[in-house]
Amino acid sequence: MSIWKSRIQKEWIAIGVGLLFLWGIVGVAGTAWWLNRSTGAKAQVVLIEPGMTVGEIGLRLYQANLIRSPRLLRIFARLGGTGRKLMAGPHPFHGKMTTWQVLQELGIPREKLVDITIPEGLQMTQVAKILAKRLELNEKELLKLMKDPHFCQSLGVPADNLEGYLFPETYKVSASTSEKKILSTLVAHFFIAYGPNFKSRAKKMGMSLHEVVTLASIVEGEAQLDSERSTISAVYHNRLKKNMRLQADPTVQYALPGGPRRLFNKDYKYDSPYNTYRHNGLPPGPISSPGKASIEAVLYPANVDYIYFVARGDGSHVFSRTAQEHEQAKQKTASARRRTWKKAN
Repeated sequence: MSIWKSRIQKEWIAIGVGLLFLWGIVGVAGTAWWLNRSTGAKAQVVLIEPGMTVGEIGLRLYQANLIRSPRLLRIFARLGGTGRKLMAGPHPFHGKMTTWQVLQELGIPREKLVDITIPEGLQMTQVAKILAKRLELNEKELLKLMKDPHFCQSLGVPADNLEGYLFPETYKVSASTSEKKILSTLVAHFFIAYGPNFKSRAKKMGMSLHEVVTLASIVEGEAQLDSERSTISAVYHNRLKKNMRLQADPTVQYALPGGPRRLFNKDYKYDSPYNTYRHNGLPPGPISSPGKASIEAVLYPANVDYIYFVARGDGSHVFSRTAQEHEQAKQKTASARRRTWKKAN
């Protein structure tokens, strides 16, 4: 009799466990069904920004009353294997969509891409204007971030501003990108261009990253012909070795209030640490964003002993080894420029 009681008890226990398990499944399914229901919210467009996680997206949609549970969205994304395939951009939603349907919408490309070209040799104030106009960003916020030492440090820039590190290139970026994101992108491209070979070469030359970029920005300001970049770089290297002042016009133009313009004799006396007519060595930092060609020219200067050069007026230069040669070159180029001006007028 005791054996039969024991069997009956075990069977009832098994039935009870089974019922509890079944009720649990029903309860979970019922909860999931309820959470998956549409919310009835009004139709709206929600901007999903590049780099947002599923959790961040779920929270934004929950706050907009478009889903009942951010956690259920994460579960659906994990089960469907779409967690890494959610698309940035402006997504349209309406209150009759279930959470599953919301997830399907998030997988549809809605992002508008914008092409932006940053030319070589621009100052960061000029870059800010381009970015603000093309991406409809806040120019003041861009400039504030460009001059924020903590933000610069977070990007790996060895300076308290981003002058020189906003890499000139053509970019295809999201129209919904933020001020921080676009600046991070430009700086990231700089460090891609300034790769291991450049780092190794700079170390061999005894130059820091900031010194390389600073000198490259001056070369960028002087060189109009690619064929002359390494020679112009060599002139400046030779001057630095001889402890001569660089006497680079672009540094004076950078120092003067109001931006680059034609220089007058009085401008060369302008008191600024960036004025290389008044101070020896490199200026405190870059004067613009140099391109890769100018950076390479600084790291691989031509093997020449020139220490002077003067513009011909057609984009090219005359290079000289002595002050006497330089004076003769200045007279010849001045005469040539006057003849060209008379013909044009």
